[in-house]
Amino acid sequence: MNETKCPICESTSCSVSKKNDRDKIYPQYYGKCKICGLVSVGINFWREVVESREMKRSDLLGYLRRHSFLREQRGVDHPSEINSIADLTDGIVYPSTPIEQVYMLIEYIACKQEALIDYVEFDESKDYTICFAKNKTDLCFLIDSAHKEGYWEGFEFGGNPVFPCLDGIELNDIDKRIKLTFKGWTKYHELKEQSPLSKQVFVAFDFKEKYLMKNVYIEAIRPAIYECGLTAVATSDIEHGKSITDLIIASIRKSRFIIADVTYASQNVYYEAGFAYGLGIPVILTCKEDNAKDDMKFDTNHIKHIIWKDAEDFKKKLINRIEAEGLVQRK
Repeated sequence: MNETKCPICESTSCSVSKKNDRDKIYPQYYGKCKICGLVSVGINFWREVVESREMKRSDLLGYLRRHSFLREQRGVDHPSEINSIADLTDGIVYPSTPIEQVYMLIEYIACKQEALIDYVEFDESKDYTICFAKNKTDLCFLIDSAHKEGYWEGFEFGGNPVFPCLDGIELNDIDKRIKLTFKGWTKYHELKEQSPLSKQVFVAFDFKEKYLMKNVYIEAIRPAIYECGLTAVATSDIEHGKSITDLIIASIRKSRFIIADVTYASQNVYYEAGFAYGLGIPVILTCKEDNAKDDMKFDTNHIKHIIWKDAEDFKKKLINRIEAEGLVQRK
């Protein structure tokens, strides 16, 4: 296709155009853009969300680029079909800090860098959406800050790929290439093991005890996590054909944080919480008020628990704690 002005981001580096398929309910903007990535976006949805200013344009573009990147890494050659805010945010973690934006850049470079000595080319005017940066200047700030932390280096003598200019900072005009350092690769593999870019929350509880906690999980824990823009995974949710312990450990590693309810003092729950603590993954401990005296063991009773009375009380307190800890994901 010939390059035209993108109807989504309004850049000219794209092949995105209107597409009407008879088997599609919604007409789409479909194609590939250097800013948006490979996209299929409902035209009516896009117009409504932009006109209502329900979300900043830079965030909208960030979600689209992230969808495109993740599907590319999975070997999927067609875009996600986006017709609602739920479609747009599904499976995508919005970075709540500049550190998480840097993590996204590390992940991007690692996936694009074919060999340890290779470099990845950047264009700050188009690639700022990779990590939800607001504009090219914000991207350069992140690249500069992460270079100072030793995560990557520029092409010229391993120097800083960013330099001062009249408008602030920008990438080196001579060669806009970056590669990860050993420290950067180490961080990348740490992120693969325990990802802060995950929307998953692992929930540990004694689901065998007269099914009481399973009901509480369904009525309180899972809805609270969902209202915070996250996804709950519990042992009882995991389908397995091999060692369930291995799958639990893998699930914990992939989680943003875990919730461990110690009601009935299950050894499995304490083990799973301890494993997460050892990895540095945040843990929220909870316990039913009637059981707190007996079930909150010596090793953890000094740690602040959510003490709950019933499912309604639990849900409210859990949402408050997730928000207070800065773990919520509502973008």
